[in-house]
Amino acid sequence: MIKKIYGKIPQTFIHELIERTDIIELINKYITLKKSGNNYKTLCPFHNEKTPSFVVSPQKQFFYCFGCGTHGNVIDFLMKYEKLDFLNSIIELTTLNGINISFLQNKCEFIKKYSYKNKIHLILLQISKIYIKNLFNLPNKAYQYLIKRGINIATIKKFSLGFATSHNYQITRYIQKKYANKSIIMDCGVTIQDKKQKLCDRFKERIIFPIKNKYGCIQGFGARVLAKYNHPKYLNSPETITFQKKKNLYGIYELTCYNPKPEKLLVVEGYLDVISLAQFNINYSIALLGTTITQYQLRMLFKISKNIIFCFDGDHAGKQASWVALNLSLNFLYDNYTINFMLLPKNEDPGSLIIKDGKEKFENRIKNSKTLYSYLFKNISSNMNLSCINDCIKLSQITIPLIKKIPSRTVKIFLRKLLGNKIGILDTYQLKKLITIPYNKKNQKTYKPFKITTMRLLISLILQNPKLAQTIKKIEKIKKFNIIGKKILIELIQLICKKKILKTGHLLEFYRYTPLEKIFKYLSTWEYMVKKDKIHSLIQELVRNLKIQHLEYQYNQLIALERKYGLNLIEKNKLWHINKKIIKIKYNTYPSN
Repeated sequence: MIKKIYGKIPQTFIHELIERTDIIELINKYITLKKSGNNYKTLCPFHNEKTPSFVVSPQKQFFYCFGCGTHGNVIDFLMKYEKLDFLNSIIELTTLNGINISFLQNKCEFIKKYSYKNKIHLILLQISKIYIKNLFNLPNKAYQYLIKRGINIATIKKFSLGFATSHNYQITRYIQKKYANKSIIMDCGVTIQDKKQKLCDRFKERIIFPIKNKYGCIQGFGARVLAKYNHPKYLNSPETITFQKKKNLYGIYELTCYNPKPEKLLVVEGYLDVISLAQFNINYSIALLGTTITQYQLRMLFKISKNIIFCFDGDHAGKQASWVALNLSLNFLYDNYTINFMLLPKNEDPGSLIIKDGKEKFENRIKNSKTLYSYLFKNISSNMNLSCINDCIKLSQITIPLIKKIPSRTVKIFLRKLLGNKIGILDTYQLKKLITIPYNKKNQKTYKPFKITTMRLLISLILQNPKLAQTIKKIEKIKKFNIIGKKILIELIQLICKKKILKTGHLLEFYRYTPLEKIFKYLSTWEYMVKKDKIHSLIQELVRNLKIQHLEYQYNQLIALERKYGLNLIEKNKLWHINKKIIKIKYNTYPSN
């Protein structure tokens, strides 16, 4: 029997979750699908390609790439695309479907942790409301500062901005009054211990910026100081159960609400940059939580848009941040991706510049932003004399390791030519010696093709057309067949009939983390040159072939016995009847079941 593989989460719950999730709707949130016959197609998000080979079937609730072989159901897509583990992909689906899983908390340790995390989100929401109330409790210097910066009330409300007063215990006492559990108080990240080890508010006399995830849940807070104190200008929540600075982006919720798949994405440094740009209807900006970008944040950015423009401040720190972003971005540079750098005047930031320039002039700056290629060579060779051989060698030594990071073969060739032009080596053969582009084995399938047998073909057809399993009658007879794989076939049919499974994506989920998972996923992608209306008759024919194989096995056993010892009258009679059955089945004169 199929193992209970989920341990902590009931299998019935997972099955219901998959049933409620439309794979087309889910995948379309991340990449744009186009209708193609009964299916949907697009460029594969898991490998670099020029023609679409990524197919999603609404009937099967299953995706498959004919280029790289990646395939699966809604859970597999989230695990591969969002880089989530199995459990977190379940949470993602429950969030997308608006399903409350707290009723399972007594049965599942993992769900307990999820429910606890959910409780922290709710507390942070209540705390945010207190900060908002503080901001609109006029007069106060935070409100005056925002208005002076040109931020209007509608934008303040859109981004849920707030104000932490000079009170030492406003937030701390609110949490302590509602929750006695000290771990909850600390996990909210809004309290801190003073010199006397007494809990007090972390944020005081600061503008508060709630940092939300793409669903609008508050993960933590950013806070900007209002006066010139001996304190950091910006202060974030500490690392907590809900907040990890390196894994968050500011403004992702507001961006998702306006346009979840923008044509381009402007990446800035500060909270107020995003807010100021949004007020000028530049609704495609997002901010890092600090000046240093991480690989995790880059993955998030490229999932939102394939056209990224980095727009950091015009100071020394901003230039350093741009160079770090360039270095890390090279690992993500595929043929259909573009990365540009918008260089700002000295001592300017996007927020101040949009107010000075206005929308039209600012967007012209975006259009005229430098490509990654020109920015790369400009930065490296700015202090070099390329008529000098030593500087040419130096340029090569710095540039070649960077070019090698790029996954796109086309981009590598292009940059190789640019380098050749700059250092005066135009001979392609000589350039190849400098930069070797190793052959990457692509299009490798999870499983190497193996021999097609009647049993494998039958299982494959049932996996791809689960509802046709009900047309296979008299399973008890199949149980008697002496054929490898009959037990797997019978269990598969029984599972489909018992659970009333109609879609491939749903069926495969029952085999996750079992020995059959990879084999079944491979069989579910076998392509047949068979019309849809002929699949039922093909399945019936394959069942007849299994019966023939079983009879031929019995026939050969008796023939071997005859050669060795001879047959008695009963055995000869049996041999004659078996031979007769084989002939009748082959010529369709014998009942199929």
